[in-house]
Amino acid sequence: MQGIKRVVSTSTQWVKKNKYKAMYIAIFIAVGGMVILQSLAWTVTLNGEVLGLVRGRQAVEEAMAERLQKVRDERGLAVGISGSVGFTPRLSFAVDDHSLVIETLLPRLEFGKKAAVIVVDGEPVVALANRGEAEALLEQVKNRFLDAKANTEVEKVQFLQETEIIEEYRSIEEIHEPDGALNVLLYGSERRLTHTVARGESFWTIASRHRLGVSVLAAANPQIRPERLQIGATLNLTIQEPFLEVQTVQRVTYNQSVPFPTTTVVDPSMWAWDRRVRTPGRAGTQAVTARVTAINGKEENREILTRVQVAPPITQVVARGTKQAPTMSTGKFIWPTTGRVTSPFGRRWDGFHEGVDIGAPSGTQIRAAERGIVSFSGWGGGYGNMVRIEHGDGYATLYAHASRLLVSVNDVVERGQVIALVGNTGRSFGPHLHFEIRRHDSPLDPLTFFR
Repeated sequence: MQGIKRVVSTSTQWVKKNKYKAMYIAIFIAVGGMVILQSLAWTVTLNGEVLGLVRGRQAVEEAMAERLQKVRDERGLAVGISGSVGFTPRLSFAVDDHSLVIETLLPRLEFGKKAAVIVVDGEPVVALANRGEAEALLEQVKNRFLDAKANTEVEKVQFLQETEIIEEYRSIEEIHEPDGALNVLLYGSERRLTHTVARGESFWTIASRHRLGVSVLAAANPQIRPERLQIGATLNLTIQEPFLEVQTVQRVTYNQSVPFPTTTVVDPSMWAWDRRVRTPGRAGTQAVTARVTAINGKEENREILTRVQVAPPITQVVARGTKQAPTMSTGKFIWPTTGRVTSPFGRRWDGFHEGVDIGAPSGTQIRAAERGIVSFSGWGGGYGNMVRIEHGDGYATLYAHASRLLVSVNDVVERGQVIALVGNTGRSFGPHLHFEIRRHDSPLDPLTFFR
């Protein structure tokens, strides 16, 4: 019994002791809560600018509502506050100055109409009169980059940025017409700065006039080649930085030409330099289906899905001669024109010079250096107008940069016969004759034949 009494007595003492502890904690929490409530305040901001500190929001909000109703009654419109008024909680023992905040806030409030704002990647970009206009504008941006041709099927069209439409009150000046809003989304500004090319203007003069670098002007107009600038062409003066990028994926079907193969047959009755088409080739046709991915109309990828032959190509057959030119040369050549050597045979600044250049006025006669058969007469690329004569025994002479050719392929020409006139065609820096002597198609120094 005594043990039980001792336990009961101990328990009673513990309860009394902790009862006082719990009471002290409750008092502490109550006092702390009262302190927090007494120190709770609100920082008031207008469009991010701090106006002051208030103990309660209600007075400020009621003043704003009263001012808004007054404006609505005066204008007879369903207007709203277009600025952003914020309340941020904070702990402070500062004196409440809500009267001063209200006096500062109300005159600076701006009112506007409810508008539909297009938001791109979380940033408000442009406001329109209503949601219908905003939705139609976004569809217009998408459709702008779709191909409406019959051979095209749209698989996907989407914005690469996250877009949404929210409703906010905006001032009249901030609400765009659809055309201006379209330019904002596509070009980064409501008004596109352009310049119309006038006579005598160049990329350099236009860039200088508008204080732009030529590279900036070129980047803003990638579709225009500066060296082919046309009078009346319209140049953009700013690089397009669109807010929206439209990715389109379209399945396109089109016909594609298939090149014809060529086969060569040998004809011993033809000269070795002759090539004749026995059977003309004809390109084939195949129907191609491709998946084309583009961003803002610029193709990024083309995946070929199918190729179906519509018409097969027809092989071209070319006859190549093997008949060698008879020996007509004595190995002695005459000087082909009147003039002095301006560039000798051998190495020079632009590589190896395989002949000699003979300076002469345009129109000066060029004569065959030896009897032979003409194996080429026509345009020779960098050689310009050119004649080649085969003399037999592996010898050939070549006459380049002519202004006029007077012989044709397979003509037999005599030594000293006029075959062309001096000119400045092809890769040439003034009127002259480029003259070569070759044996087995290896160039020889012509001057060694005239010593």
